[in-house]
Amino acid sequence: MPKPKVITLNRKCYTLAVKTGLSAELTMYGEIVEAQPTDWWGDPIDGQFIVLSDFLKDLEEIKGCTELTIHMNSVGGDAYASISIHNRLRELAKDGMSITCIVDGVAMSGGSLIMCAADTVKVNPSSIIMIHDCWTYVWKAADSSDLRKLADSLDVINESQAEIYVRKTGKDMSEIREMMTATSYMTGRKAIDKGFADELLEDAEDPDISVSADRHTLYACGRKMRVAAMGQLPDDIKTHVEEIEPEQPEQEEDAPVVGGDNITPESTGRNEGGIPMTLEELRQSDPEAAEALLAEAQASVSHDEAVQAERQRCADIDALAGVFDAETIRAAKYGNPCTAEQMAFRAAQEMAKQGRTFMSQMQSDYQESGAAAVTSAPASEEEDAPMTSEERKAAGAAMAAKLRGEKTEEV
Repeated sequence: MPKPKVITLNRKCYTLAVKTGLSAELTMYGEIVEAQPTDWWGDPIDGQFIVLSDFLKDLEEIKGCTELTIHMNSVGGDAYASISIHNRLRELAKDGMSITCIVDGVAMSGGSLIMCAADTVKVNPSSIIMIHDCWTYVWKAADSSDLRKLADSLDVINESQAEIYVRKTGKDMSEIREMMTATSYMTGRKAIDKGFADELLEDAEDPDISVSADRHTLYACGRKMRVAAMGQLPDDIKTHVEEIEPEQPEQEEDAPVVGGDNITPESTGRNEGGIPMTLEELRQSDPEAAEALLAEAQASVSHDEAVQAERQRCADIDALAGVFDAETIRAAKYGNPCTAEQMAFRAAQEMAKQGRTFMSQMQSDYQESGAAAVTSAPASEEEDAPMTSEERKAAGAAMAAKLRGEKTEEV
């Protein structure tokens, strides 16, 4: 029997898909996006992303398979992309492909939509499933009509997502909508009870899932995922503890080496007692080793400085989290990386742009209203005509007589 053909689809966007004979395996670890995220200069951002267009191309490569196993660990992402992937997987299922989804870590938001395309969903006891109403950012001038249209579009997406969950669970639409509105988290057993999963992997090694102390960052299967916009994570998830390497005790001078002979450093020749060589002495004895050591040290310093600079950049941006919205902070850190000063400048430019648009619209409305052509009412000729000297005297005499109570004739 000939060896089965193996096709490896290794895309940086979402990790790996493998085809062996009629069975295919797909590992979906990452954020679901419609297009590859890029940095300030337009270069692709390093990371694990499930890009819609690339994913659909890879599905064409395994379209002839009869079995597909998906390994899932995703906090979700773009709703439209997630729904599109779900629908394409359902088409393959209707064409006779048997689809199984194994939730290695989490299947949240858009990840849960893709999970529900499987005929069979398998979960670990500590796996996390999450469903919620979709949300979006608004970063432009908008009136009540614009916001109502946006809310209507979000309602349509919510209904589409609810239909996917209803098909998988068999629950009523009203119950699913209540769960979505409440942002519902489910561990493995609860997901099975609610109909979102079908089989519990009790014998498998349980994935290590934990959450940060502020309940806004999730650690699952070795990946760190920010989920602040999805509400606080449940209290029953264990708190993540950073692993700190224990300090090694200082070895006493001339102490014996454990597991070996009592070896002292080689003498440099300039002093007795095993004093390490200087760089110049090493250059004299082994020039190549000296240059290699110097290059390694310089690279280490450069790397450490770069890491420290990046940490400081993110810290400076986080310090402005109370001033700018979450999307602006995220874009400055990851979407289009920049410094805190550049982020503030971008925001100021956007606000100035909105201000110019507002003033332009006011000027246009003013011109269209015709208000510019309206003038004050003209005075009557009698009011405009000045009084003569005789008329002023007569008016004064009449006023005085009136004050004295004398009867006067109106002129």
